[in-house]
Amino acid sequence: MAPVNLLTNGTLPPPPVQPEAGYGHYGAAGVSGGLALARQLDERAGINDLPPVSDPRGLAIRLRYLAWDEQGLAWLRLAQVTVTERTMARWRTARQRPLPANLEKIDQAFWACRRHNLVGYYKQRLWDGGRGTRIEIHPVDQQHVAPNRRRDLNLRTINVRTDWRRVVDAWNSGDQQALDDAWNSISDSLGSDHGAYRQVSYIGFGI
Repeated sequence: MAPVNLLTNGTLPPPPVQPEAGYGHYGAAGVSGGLALARQLDERAGINDLPPVSDPRGLAIRLRYLAWDEQGLAWLRLAQVTVTERTMARWRTARQRPLPANLEKIDQAFWACRRHNLVGYYKQRLWDGGRGTRIEIHPVDQQHVAPNRRRDLNLRTINVRTDWRRVVDAWNSGDQQALDDAWNSISDSLGSDHGAYRQVSYIGFGI
């Protein structure tokens, strides 16, 4: 396993969030392609199967993961969670509940560690020896757009080969602007209507 790369500014990227879909021009519902990519990577990392950190089981899962080795403990220290092993054990067994501020730090440390541990695997699988990975691009939802304002947008599929390293690194660091820039580069291959897919409702791919 690669050593922990401590960020020079002493902070961790934020944990993943699942915000409500934004609304685009004339009421089309969607999110940026970069955010849709991040959501899919988070989904593959298990975000939908993991109870929130406020749930005792979700907290225990995160603490067991982080306490597995020195790597995980380093992420906790970087998140400024400084408690004794005895307190950590009490947290894991629900005999003591962390303060809300520590819950947030534990969640942040967990996702920073989880992403870090998946980076190499994701890059290898998505690159697939140069064959790349096929993705499905679902256009924005236009059900709330007036009929005379709707665009003829269909589900598109493309094979992505060269951009995965850039995407995964941006996801790992929580850099939304870099994710959006990577998506803009990918969506350029859609042809003349590529601009209509800057915002999407969903991007799907397997890992």
